[in-house]
Amino acid sequence: MKFRWSGAVAYDSDAASERLREYFRAIGYEEPAPSRWARGSFWRAITTFSPRQLPITVEAKLQPWGTQTLVDVTYEFARAPRALSEQDADLIVAELRGLTEYLQHGTADFERMLQLERAATRRARRALVNTLGLIALLSIPLAALLSRLPLPPALAPVLGGVLGGLGASYLFWRLMRGK
Repeated sequence: MKFRWSGAVAYDSDAASERLREYFRAIGYEEPAPSRWARGSFWRAITTFSPRQLPITVEAKLQPWGTQTLVDVTYEFARAPRALSEQDADLIVAELRGLTEYLQHGTADFERMLQLERAATRRARRALVNTLGLIALLSIPLAALLSRLPLPPALAPVLGGVLGGLGASYLFWRLMRGK
């Protein structure tokens, strides 16, 4: 998934490039190449549940235009290890708004962004713990039911695993969405 932001700033391209560098460094991006930033990875997104660990790359193109500089920023989301939650999206939107503020005025509400990240991480962890608890509560009756059915010995655990996995995926998805 890609999205772009374009705008103009009232200073030269060197100052715009420096502000972009400062801003993306402040929100956790690394700069592997000039005017290109990357953050997160597939595995870190799974293990930390932090929206700031989702794999995202950003590329900026700057073009002098009289006394101003045109800025074109493209965000590219690599294949995510999990679906974006509403809280993940809130953080990404806040970071994009922060980019606009930082480019225009040199300030951004980094504390608010950090609070959004922490809230999203807490919600994801809570959803995981609730899912694991529900699986434990549901697996005992499921195991008892499957043991009473006349199934071949190898089929009962496979069927239980498939049903448990589907149930866990659905429950986690529902708890992450918060509906």
